[in-house]
Formats: sequence, structure tokens, C-alpha cells
Amino acid sequence: MKIVGITCGVDKKKTYLNRDYIATITNLGFVPLMISPDMTEKILSNINKISALVISGGGDINPNFYGEKNIACKNLVPDERVLSEMQLLKEFIKTEKPILGICYGMQLMNIFLGGSLYQNIESNIKHQSCNHEVQVTDDFLFKKGQYTVNSSHHQAIKILGKGLQIFCTASDKVIEGVYLKDHPFFVGVQWHPERHNGEISLSLWKSFAKKIK
Repeated sequence: MKIVGITCGVDKKKTYLNRDYIATITNLGFVPLMISPDMTEKILSNINKISALVISGGGDINPNFYGEKNIACKNLVPDERVLSEMQLLKEFIKTEKPILGICYGMQLMNIFLGGSLYQNIESNIKHQSCNHEVQVTDDFLFKKGQYTVNSSHHQAIKILGKGLQIFCTASDKVIEGVYLKDHPFFVGVQWHPERHNGEISLSLWKSFAKKIK
């Protein structure tokens, strides 16, 4: 059985992860392993045993990580989680194993590669809680065209990280999907495919699973 690591949220007393992630990875035929910041060193020393990595959703990344002052972030992710996931990305990217970032996870990938975020987007689309259409403009994963996704975020990519390519946007130009050129599978999506049964989400998980060796 192949193991897929999934990062999780933390506070002073608890670690937590929505069960949708566990169910999705299990249904794909893999063993999910929840990774908390306390486990980082152990995971990195056993990285050969982990077949893929998922950076799960979360709150707001402290703007200090991309050189800005905080003007709109209220639900800050603890720095220990951000730093842990940065370490994981640094080492996993070298292995060329599949890496999938979801919502906060995509934003973290972007910052890891030197990009930045809009701290709070203003749009006619209610990105914080709605379903909306996205346009796939690069067919490296999906056929070009329009798809429906779910949405639960108030931030978005502003300056794109080094090497990232956009494959999907909303009608208001908010970036909904990116990938790293010349990597087998380094993909970030702004929606939550673990709790969405639409065509694009199901296709994403199938593509992710196919890359796991």
C-alpha cells in the first residue's frame, strides 16, 4: 500500500483535518497519513516511504512571508505550520513525487516559489462561499473549457511564483489553478476537490493518482 501524506491544521492543543481528505485518498486506494508540524523531521528522514504529498486547506498565511504588512488577514495559520510545509515542499519537490496544494495549499506553493497574494479579493463572485464557473485555458491536465467548482477563500494569487503556469481562472481573473513547469505533478487548485464531485475535481484526483508510483 502506498502512503500519501496530508498536512493538517494545528493550534496549541490540537491537530485537525477534515475527514473528506482521508476518505478521498482512501477511495483512491492509498493510505492517508496526517502530517503535523511536530512530525516534520521524522517525515523528511523517511521521505522515501511517502509516495505523494497533499497540502490541505487552511486559513490565512501571514503576509510577512511574502514581504507585506498584514492589512486584511484575521484567521492566521500558525507560523509553525507554514514553516513545516515549506520544509516539506523543499524536499518533496526534489523527489519529483506528486504534490497537490488545495486552496491555502496552492497559495502556500505560490509563496514558496517567491510569489505573493491579494490579502482580500473584491469581486462580483462570492469566492468565500459559492459554486462558480472557471475556464481551463491550458490542457496539460484537463480539456480546455468551462467547469463548475466550489469556493471557500477570500485571498488569491497576486504575483505568480517562479516557474508556475496558470491553467485555470475564474471570470473575474482570480487564478484557480497552477502547475510547475517541468515537474511531473506540482499542482495547486483554489477550490476544494476533496469535497466536490464535479467533473474537474474527479478528473484532478484521477490524474493525481496516476502519477503515484
